[in-house]
Amino acid sequence: MEWFEIIKWWMVLELIGLAAMPATAWIFRNLQDKGVTLSKILGLVMVTYLSWILTYLGFEYSAIIVGICVLMVFSLSMVIFVNRGFPFDQKTLIRSELLFTAAFLFFVILRAYRPEIYWTGGEKFMDMSFINIILRSTSFPPMDPWLSGEPMQYYYFGYLVAANLIKLSGVPAAIGFNLGVASMFALSATAAYGLGEHLTRSRIFGVVVMAFVVLFGNLAGFVQLLVIVSIPKYYGLFNVPAGNMLTRLSTYNYWPTSRVIPNTINEFPYFSFIQADLHAHMIAIAFQLLMIALLLNLLLQGKEYNKPALATVALLLGFMFPLNSWDYPTYAIFFVIIMLVWRIRISAKPGQQRSFVGRIMAPFPNDYASTLGMCAIVGISSIVLYLPYHVIASGVSHSIKQVTYGQTLLIFYLGVFGILLFFILVYTIDRFYDRFNPDMKLILSGLAIAALAAYHTHIQILVVVLPIIGMSVYNMVKEDAPDLQFVYVLIVLGALLSLFCELFYIQDSFGIQSPDYIRFNTVFKIYVQHWLVWALAAGVSFYHMWNRKGKLGKQSKALAILSVILILAALSYPVFATYSRSDNFKNRPTLDGSAYFAREYQNEYNAIMWLNTLNGTPVVLQSPGHTYSPNTHVTTFTGLPTVIGWAGHEKNWRNRAQTIDERWNEVPQVYMSGDLRTVKQVLDKYQVEYIYVGSVEEERYGGTDARKLFDKNPGTFELVYFNPNVHIYRVVR
Repeated sequence: MEWFEIIKWWMVLELIGLAAMPATAWIFRNLQDKGVTLSKILGLVMVTYLSWILTYLGFEYSAIIVGICVLMVFSLSMVIFVNRGFPFDQKTLIRSELLFTAAFLFFVILRAYRPEIYWTGGEKFMDMSFINIILRSTSFPPMDPWLSGEPMQYYYFGYLVAANLIKLSGVPAAIGFNLGVASMFALSATAAYGLGEHLTRSRIFGVVVMAFVVLFGNLAGFVQLLVIVSIPKYYGLFNVPAGNMLTRLSTYNYWPTSRVIPNTINEFPYFSFIQADLHAHMIAIAFQLLMIALLLNLLLQGKEYNKPALATVALLLGFMFPLNSWDYPTYAIFFVIIMLVWRIRISAKPGQQRSFVGRIMAPFPNDYASTLGMCAIVGISSIVLYLPYHVIASGVSHSIKQVTYGQTLLIFYLGVFGILLFFILVYTIDRFYDRFNPDMKLILSGLAIAALAAYHTHIQILVVVLPIIGMSVYNMVKEDAPDLQFVYVLIVLGALLSLFCELFYIQDSFGIQSPDYIRFNTVFKIYVQHWLVWALAAGVSFYHMWNRKGKLGKQSKALAILSVILILAALSYPVFATYSRSDNFKNRPTLDGSAYFAREYQNEYNAIMWLNTLNGTPVVLQSPGHTYSPNTHVTTFTGLPTVIGWAGHEKNWRNRAQTIDERWNEVPQVYMSGDLRTVKQVLDKYQVEYIYVGSVEEERYGGTDARKLFDKNPGTFELVYFNPNVHIYRVVR
């Protein structure tokens, strides 16, 4: 395995984390660990933003400019260190580094057994194409690799994070891809641990909370295991083969757990990590956890605004839009909720008992107006800081539509969130019961009636969601401890995200193509956010249940047994899914994501290596890209743009722009028309410099017929590379 490359990559991450650590400790001073577990993520935000904005200001994007950005972050930290000091616990720092390194190496090993940057069942071809074209770029915005001549309108900051790490470490991109996946797992695990340790004041339960967030599987994964072990009647449901127990277990399929709710995707972090697409929603997990920690830090602030933390919220919230735009509105709303809860908390006088309504009304109206005004300033700043991105992406819009049918059945909802829901419900009900008084009978009756009525509607999850929202809001307002208030906010936010997906969807090409898939992307992207907030809340809920087990009376034993069963059920997924996803650990380990291509498509690979010697971003014509098919591999492994790549994806990003259909129809003419004038018009229109004729082009366009025109006109087309499977022509102008 490529240990030297691993060490270089790890050292770059350590360097960025150390450069940002004093700044992190100053910003996150209200957290128990002073943000030590978050410094690498915050450092990546700062370095990525600086490298992007400096490039827009006229500096050439390069390893040198990225290195200068690291020095700028370090300089800021030194100024803070000199003026504010660096209060941190040495043992906490050591534990954080050991955890990060262990998580990183664990996932490096997993990726080494399935490193392929492949085209089926995921987005790896797209991800690698975007990373490679950013690496080739000297200015921003980068060109869209699948729509040459057009700026990239997809949210690309996650790929910029990966490209920066590749630039600084000097690791080959096909290896850096897999190291990037391992890094995102390790960064997320460390951040989740830091949050868990703070909210439970326990290192052991910090690990437990981390497991809830980044390791646990859903209930559907456990159901699959039960079928494999003991229910032959349903073998066909999961394609379980006949044979002994070991044979059946070795075929455990990691995939169905992400397709529990029909016509949607319902990924959760561990699935995303072992699926290993270096995709926006997966990269964003670590940065979402950073934002969650930042908002917790804000809730813990005193009566004065923590201006460094608010400035960081503006930077990070704005960062979320070009990182994974789906996260921006959720965390903008989350920020406003936290600020309002903070205002309620600091308005309460010590020892003064107030009613639920009295606590809400205490800051009314001037204090609320001041708080909302500050939220508006932060929100506007988050847009202004990234204005160049928004100007380019302004042509992309998606409307919110109402869901009229096909909402989630309760049984499928429990298949996704059932394990987390158990711990959240027990904790919420227990705390609600502690505060119970005769005046609350009306509230309880209302919740029961609402839940009963909800069961008879087409939105079945209301039977669970409404009571959770009602009890959690009450607990949150009546609670004095900010850490517990934060847990209730997490619970309410998750419930509201569930409700949004039942009531509304974001219209995109999936819904346009088929009405059955209107919620496909909405559930996909929002449920990742949903899992994070509820997994954190569930892990902390388990901690409080554990501490109160002696106070729960006769139910204590039953709850303890059920809790252990559910935790083992959640852990069954990472065990068996990891084994099957890693192909039973039987292959020779390597981190080179292109090694399989060199082995199975040697001539195509050799042609790609020749193309990689070209400078800049010349347009290379390939046949139009069919989604999830073995094509556009030239763009994937070189970063060189082509006229039209995976058209289905482009239509989703660009609102089905007419140019996509035009390109789809015009590119085949170059290979098929036989008319020089027609061909030259197409080549000139899209500024094509090289024409690639490989196995895909010959299969689609009739063997050597695809090359006849080029061979007959050597003054217009120069054969610059060939092997038994690939011919590459340069367009002579």
